[in-house]
Amino acid sequence: MSTIPTEILETAATEPVLDIASIKSMMDGFDPAKLLPDLSELFGSLATLCRFAVMIGPVVLLVLGLAYLFLSPREANYYFGYRCYFGMGSVQAWRFTQRIAGMLFGGVGLILTIVMYVISGGFAGMEVTDMVWKAAGCLAWQAGLALALTLLVNFLAFFFFDAKGGPRRRKKEK
Repeated sequence: MSTIPTEILETAATEPVLDIASIKSMMDGFDPAKLLPDLSELFGSLATLCRFAVMIGPVVLLVLGLAYLFLSPREANYYFGYRCYFGMGSVQAWRFTQRIAGMLFGGVGLILTIVMYVISGGFAGMEVTDMVWKAAGCLAWQAGLALALTLLVNFLAFFFFDAKGGPRRRKKEK
């Protein structure tokens, strides 16, 4: 049977373990929202955060374009440069791919930097939800353009070079 004395069982059953009234009085005036950090202190203003997010993509494209144009190695490697299957077959294909990728990424990066700077200049006067949706739309456009640029560079390398890096032979029309 049970080895617990009856005095302990009776005391535990009759005395409340939690005093709800004292907990309620202790919690009066407590606001859990005060525990969270102020977002304006954490991020600055939301307009600044949206501007920063919108400007990152174009600046990265611009820097990549300049790096492909001026800093890429002379020969194909697996560490730095724009690598694609048809662009790594020969030195000629590699240099063509680097030059095309540099011009396209740099040009689109420069244009997007200017366009996004103008668009993000109007963020301060917008409502918060409109500003965030506009920034999300800008980010979606940037991602779409980066994907299109990547596909275009890969297609151009495929169009002009075969898998071994030799120029594709076109049949001459008579």
